[in-house]
Amino acid sequence: MKDSDCTIVNVVINRPLQKKFAYKIEGKAGVECIGSRVEVNFAGSNCIGIITDVNPEINLPVSKIKKAKLLDKISFISEDIKKVLEFGSSFYQYPLGQCYNVALPKMLRDGKPFAYENIPAIELQSVPDEDALAKIRSQEQLKLIEILKNGTIRRKELRERGFSSQTENALIKKGIAKLINLQTEQKRFTEIELPILKENPPVPNIEQQNAILSITSTNEFGVFLLNGITGSGKTEVYLRVIEEVLKQGKAALVLVPEIALTPQTFNRFYRRFNIPVSSMHSALTDRERLDAYIDMQSGKSGILIGTRTALFTPIPNLGLIIIDEEHDSSFKQSDSFRYHARSLGIIRAKENNCPIILGSATPSLESVYNVKKGIYKKLDLTIRAGGASLPDFQIIDLRNEPLTEGLKTGVSETLEKEIGEETAKGNQVMLFLNRRGYAHHMVCHNCGHVFMCPHCDNLLTVHKGLNRLKCHMCENNIPIPKVCPNCQSDALFEQGFGTEQVSDYLKTRYPDIGIERIDRDVVTTKAQLESRLNRITSGKSQIVIGTQMLAKGHDFPNVTLVGILDIDSSLFSDDFRSLENAAQLLTQVSGRSGRGNKKGRVIIQTHHKDNLLINQLINPECSYLNIAEDLLKTRKNLMLPPYTYQAFILSNSSERITAFSFLNKLHSELISVLNKYSNIAITPVMSDKMEKQQNRYHFHMLVTCLSRKTLNMFLTEVRNIVAEQSLSQDLRFAIEVDPIIMC
Repeated sequence: MKDSDCTIVNVVINRPLQKKFAYKIEGKAGVECIGSRVEVNFAGSNCIGIITDVNPEINLPVSKIKKAKLLDKISFISEDIKKVLEFGSSFYQYPLGQCYNVALPKMLRDGKPFAYENIPAIELQSVPDEDALAKIRSQEQLKLIEILKNGTIRRKELRERGFSSQTENALIKKGIAKLINLQTEQKRFTEIELPILKENPPVPNIEQQNAILSITSTNEFGVFLLNGITGSGKTEVYLRVIEEVLKQGKAALVLVPEIALTPQTFNRFYRRFNIPVSSMHSALTDRERLDAYIDMQSGKSGILIGTRTALFTPIPNLGLIIIDEEHDSSFKQSDSFRYHARSLGIIRAKENNCPIILGSATPSLESVYNVKKGIYKKLDLTIRAGGASLPDFQIIDLRNEPLTEGLKTGVSETLEKEIGEETAKGNQVMLFLNRRGYAHHMVCHNCGHVFMCPHCDNLLTVHKGLNRLKCHMCENNIPIPKVCPNCQSDALFEQGFGTEQVSDYLKTRYPDIGIERIDRDVVTTKAQLESRLNRITSGKSQIVIGTQMLAKGHDFPNVTLVGILDIDSSLFSDDFRSLENAAQLLTQVSGRSGRGNKKGRVIIQTHHKDNLLINQLINPECSYLNIAEDLLKTRKNLMLPPYTYQAFILSNSSERITAFSFLNKLHSELISVLNKYSNIAITPVMSDKMEKQQNRYHFHMLVTCLSRKTLNMFLTEVRNIVAEQSLSQDLRFAIEVDPIIMC
């Protein structure tokens, strides 16, 4: 390559370096390649980088600059994504090259072509007549035939809608359906000649109509907090606003917590619109994620539903962003690029001059605070859809309950009777316990030895069905021991209870009733979740016991009783967000009761019946927003977020002294420059709550500041100080801005 026949470009790469590196690419290139991928040699190994500048000023002769291989002649990364990532890199103090690495699908990170391969789809080969339909006994196959009558569907979409590959293959084997490859050129969603809607939507109530009009009447950026009680029809508002956006030829992005990705969620979108819908979440293959990315970038799909990383998908003519369950902690990335999808979603909406809806029955205190400041506009939905009424509340004072075998397992005698009465009426009962496993931990009665994880400062949870003791931090597990390793005694016993133990106990008490358990131990795939949800909705299971996987995103109209087994563990914590989290979780769980025509009840078991939060929750005159207002007053008095801004400075290493000494030395340096910054405080170096995690030792400093701008300036100086140091390969350093889980 002659020097005159090349172009110098700046590149960022997936390394913890706040620098751009100059390379040369063959041929003359312009700004169209900014955002394109290049393959470069960096420090002796090949890696993928992203072009950020063309023809930058450099002080080296061209002959000294390394060559790079251009992988994309024109960038597929849109301008708004570039700006969002540049903002995110600066705000969250994370290298831009590593931000791009998080934002791109894995196949693109690995240098694979930005192109479709085989896209498996299924279509009817022949429409079966009545005689043929009569011979088909499977209701799933009959349902699939009805759907296929509307046209070809990707197999991925059918999985999202709850159909198994066995059902599809059965129709193919019978000659009713056939497999095809949809790799052929597809139309943009704006060119589809079908009407936007497949079905006539229900008539919205007055509150829904006001919310829809408020959002659709603006053609510019605005943040709307859709504060809707559980069962008030927030999703219908989303669908109506999306309809208006699609009519304008614009696309919509819907972000949901991972837990909400059920067939219920997808089916409402697939049933409503003729416009193609794409999805992006952890249950998809790398290929399917890339296909969805291309679908949106090329305008083939008009709606993208996904988890937090879907935020970085290029979407031309983006007209709306929705963040459902905006309070959910899963929108905050907990490692690497520690961004919050809500914050960056607002930045992206602003770049596109379009509205963003933050929906929740239990908004975060940050969002409630921003409404008070006039930054967000609040829209209220206080009427349950279909005329359903709010549930009644009852407290069981556990101090007055006999210490039965049931109570040792989490179910009091009073609650047990209520469960029996409800199920005898043919109703369903949901029990909530945010602790999986059989028992919290195992203890030796003889010497007091407690079984701990050898790799973490964590108790090993008893999983009786698996005959294992498991660490829920690193997943290390061992067989349940017969004797104590410390004193060889066989007097071992379990303490505490989890969902497995509650489920086992209920099966002995109600052997003739279907009991469904839903937690991360028994639900590891979307298909497993779907099958359990189907047994609940069909009425085969009358009692449901689960963790926070049950708290939201599910609609069970026949559930008339919700039992909250252990509220007390949520009430006492050194994390200042614990009461907010408890109020959100308990409000969401309570909202599962009485969503149909039957009146619902919520029973709360507690040893602290006079607790303020519990009594606020059960008071019909006190809404979640009333609780939020009280919690905000406490935060203000204590100068805690959102009235101040915080960040963690973190380190960890396999050597305890290495991690601690690094931060301790850094702390001394920061104290010496602290006088340059006003209204800022920094704690001494402290161990994380769980200091040892996966054989690594974790320490932190907490920085608190009254000014967002000052905090950002200080953290930039922290980053620059560390960048000048030579760190051992084993030491890991990070900054976390706006943490939502306290170390």
